Amino acid sequence: MEAEAALRAVRGLAKANRLVFTKHAAREAVECGATRDDVRCALSNAKSIRASGRERASDWTVTGPDQVGDDLDIAVIVEDGILIITVY
Repeated sequence: MEAEAALRAVRGLAKANRLVFTKHAAREAVECGATRDDVRCALSNAKSIRASGRERASDWTVTGPDQVGDDLDIAVIVEDGILIITVY
């Protein structure tokens, strides 16, 4: 999947609330003070996406604003119409 298509998919899946958080991602969110709604907001309004690289557990790293406008970097996998949040 190309980056622009991946960005459209991420935004659409987040807006449809098709999100799954790994246990690690849920722990990391609590530690950094981000709520699930912050993550969904950042993904729904994502402004950039880049390939995460082979050494990462994710396919893409997405940057977008949370509910108060602070940027979050979120690692994701797009799979079978679901957006899997892997790490922050």
